[in-house]
Amino acid sequence: VGKNSIIAGLAQKMVEDDVPARLQDKRLVRLSVPKLLAGTTPAGAVERLIGIMQDIGRSGNVILFINNIHELTGVSAGGESGSLDVAGTLNEYLGSGRFLTFATTTQDEYSRHIVGSPLSNLFAKVEIKEMDENQAIQVLESKVGNIEYKQNVFFSYDAVAKSVQLAMRFLHESYLPGSAQELMTEAASYARSKKGLNSFVTGEEVAAIVAQKTGVPVNTVSADESTKLMHLEEEMHKRVIGQVEAVDLVANALRRARAEIRSSKRPIANFLFLGPTGVGKTELAKTIAEIYFGGEERMVRLDMSEYQDKSSIYRLIGTPGEKGSGMLTEAIRRSPFSLLLLDEMEKADKDILNLFLQVMDDGRLTDSVGRVVDFTNVILIATANAGTAYVQEQLRAGVTSEIIKDKLLHGELKQYFRPEFLNRFDGIVLFKALNREDIIKIAGLMLKRVASDLEAKGIELKIEPAAMEFLADVGFDPEFGARPMRRALQEKVENQLAELLISGKLKRRDTVVIGQGGEIKIV
Repeated sequence: VGKNSIIAGLAQKMVEDDVPARLQDKRLVRLSVPKLLAGTTPAGAVERLIGIMQDIGRSGNVILFINNIHELTGVSAGGESGSLDVAGTLNEYLGSGRFLTFATTTQDEYSRHIVGSPLSNLFAKVEIKEMDENQAIQVLESKVGNIEYKQNVFFSYDAVAKSVQLAMRFLHESYLPGSAQELMTEAASYARSKKGLNSFVTGEEVAAIVAQKTGVPVNTVSADESTKLMHLEEEMHKRVIGQVEAVDLVANALRRARAEIRSSKRPIANFLFLGPTGVGKTELAKTIAEIYFGGEERMVRLDMSEYQDKSSIYRLIGTPGEKGSGMLTEAIRRSPFSLLLLDEMEKADKDILNLFLQVMDDGRLTDSVGRVVDFTNVILIATANAGTAYVQEQLRAGVTSEIIKDKLLHGELKQYFRPEFLNRFDGIVLFKALNREDIIKIAGLMLKRVASDLEAKGIELKIEPAAMEFLADVGFDPEFGARPMRRALQEKVENQLAELLISGKLKRRDTVVIGQGGEIKIV
């Protein structure tokens, strides 16, 4: 937060003779704790410290600065209980009142090592709070010349401002201005490796470093990404069949988020997917993770049927008094740019729903350890089967989605969710039941994956139209969506292919033809 910067500023004021009379004609000297303790026992460190303090006392014009004074207490001095004598010796000298001393430590280390010790009574405590954005920019502008000299680069004002803004938004485990200065140093190294010595560091280099550290695409949208974003619907329809309205609604929300036309204090988007089983709710979530986040491994999936009692909240955020964090908070803390899928949300306990109400509203959650976990770079998708029978009946009757949603919000959904919870969703997405044509297209997608697996073994797969009709006859069930088709494909096609491969009848460079009735021929 700038503790060392304050001391550096004091040194500059002393050079300029712009200090009170007590500080004039003085030298500001830093005591290096690592050097004091290096290569010696606690007893040896005590002897060194006595010699240093005697020298300072004789000089009469030294102001002492001890950075991270907590390192002098406890086992940090040398791993032995005798190391406490180091802090005791320092306390003896400072207690005499002849030494003007500054020391720094963190809140955690102060509570852990110094509270209750003699050192705590020697110093006047000054809490240094984190700077705001404007203060941090001013501090870094005063330091930028020194950074430029060390790194052999030049910083634009945009790079300095961008470092502060992005550090505030994405680097929550460290504080301004230190986090922003670290970004500037890394951006300088990145720019130097790309453009050579004495190059200009811009906001783009800073954004690239943040993207590398967090996985969040904060840099300017590239031409390739622009094309991908403009054709999101096409990419999604390649994997999600028969859900045109759902795909369109999600694609528009993702474009708004990437263009940063949204609240930066809430998740990227909050969706509630409503529909019967097997119609593509989870598949659409996987597709979003693949397209927007770069891979399905970026999806954090929770089955909310496992969270039906109040005590299960501790599995999500951790148990108070224990060191470990919860499943949810730890997963998002490690991977803040993720898709969070909450399956069967209507089965969760009401206290669990209140937890996610806070996530959707504030974009943050505090775990049991007291760490604030940021959800502002998360897409939250909750799925539910509540009200699906009514939805399908109304869709078949030709009622528009908007009318159905309005009736659901004021009717059946109130049995499971409070109105304030439903109002936090950016969109309630209705999934319709699949028809026979949709199932045939889904069968085609599934067979493409089988063909891809066989191609890796050097085997070609061909499918006759009659085979698709046969699979549709066996695997079409409007009530269960695409899941019966998956079982039919396993029983009628994949089992036969597995037997042929294991028996050695199907070899590399063969061609397999799936014909009428699921009959398999090797050509």
